[in-house]
Amino acid sequence: MYQEQQFSLLVLAGFSERQVNEHLKLYAGYVKNTNLLLEKIQELSLDPIVNSALIAECKRRLGFEFNGMRLHEYYFSQLGGTGDPTGADALYKALGEQYGSFDAWKAECERTALMRGIGWVLLTHDTHGGFHTSWVSDHELGHLAGLPIILALDVWEHAYLLDYLPSQRKEYVAAFFANLKWEVLQDRFIKAVNS
Repeated sequence: MYQEQQFSLLVLAGFSERQVNEHLKLYAGYVKNTNLLLEKIQELSLDPIVNSALIAECKRRLGFEFNGMRLHEYYFSQLGGTGDPTGADALYKALGEQYGSFDAWKAECERTALMRGIGWVLLTHDTHGGFHTSWVSDHELGHLAGLPIILALDVWEHAYLLDYLPSQRKEYVAAFFANLKWEVLQDRFIKAVNS
């Protein structure tokens, strides 16, 4: 059984306490539904022939709930900082080398976040091909298989709708970057490079 993680999110610039609390409740739902689906699959598996269609549908839904749980854990664990990348020298330098500059990477990430639709922007790292700034629809469509996640930016409207209108996604993205804990991203990057 998966346990709901607790995050120290005292005050986030540009985010109301209400917005953060509602978003955390949504995350708790992903944890709950992941556990419920795993229990249901186990129960239905007692008679896998009769329950094959039900098991298949539960397994299809599991990707959505599980990835929703995990991506929110990446998202919340990287918030609560100052947004200053100083101190994340290895990551800052590597992004600059691949994208021409750190600011060029950040601009690409922001452009990706402003694409129409709901989903996630993920910065991942491939030891064979460098960084990828990619779009993931829903929670389970578009992941680059096996790549460790360095940054996860939730661009579902539930992540910002209490503080920003849908037309203000750009302001939400700016608030997201202003609250990043770059030391967390640096640690993820170092682990990805060393794995």
